[in-house]
Amino acid sequence: KPYCNLMLLLGRGKFLRRNAREPIPGKGGDYYLINGISVAQGPNYALAKRMQHWRAIIARSQGCTVSSNIAPSTSTVSVTQNRTFAWAYEGMPYFKPFEIFAPETSNAVMSAILFHDLHDPSSVANPKTSIANPNQLFSYGSFHGGVWRCAYEVDSIGEASVFRYFGRLAQPYFYGALAVGVAAAGMFMASSSS
Repeated sequence: KPYCNLMLLLGRGKFLRRNAREPIPGKGGDYYLINGISVAQGPNYALAKRMQHWRAIIARSQGCTVSSNIAPSTSTVSVTQNRTFAWAYEGMPYFKPFEIFAPETSNAVMSAILFHDLHDPSSVANPKTSIANPNQLFSYGSFHGGVWRCAYEVDSIGEASVFRYFGRLAQPYFYGALAVGVAAAGMFMASSSS
């Protein structure tokens, strides 16, 4: 896409970093990793999420049923009160398959996944269900909103998404100015030929 090429050129490696990595071989097959951390959310947020994962792994290893799933990017009030995040969220769907969900949608789907985890004995949430690697607990039942399949790292599309959003806002004005310019040129050419 021309817009992506422009962002790659302007960003000089900061914008639109590839989200593809070679799989890591391990017990139970190959493992695929993505960088789904947004630095803009701060180090405390990233650490809190990691600590949740560590606690879930420990609890499952001790025989507890653990439902710990990945939720999608959601346009909650706490996120969109930051204008920069709100602008980025408006432009992110340009980067398919990335999608920003309404809180009601995220809540409904995550509740259904939780219900499944608690009531299906074959769910990975059940400690009796065998998994080859403890991190597989987070790879099943996740509602990632496209982060896992997006061509670019989530942290590298923020600025490009903001530019895309404002470009979309400016589009009617651009076409209006273009139409006025064409009309003025037509009137000028008509008056100079008479």
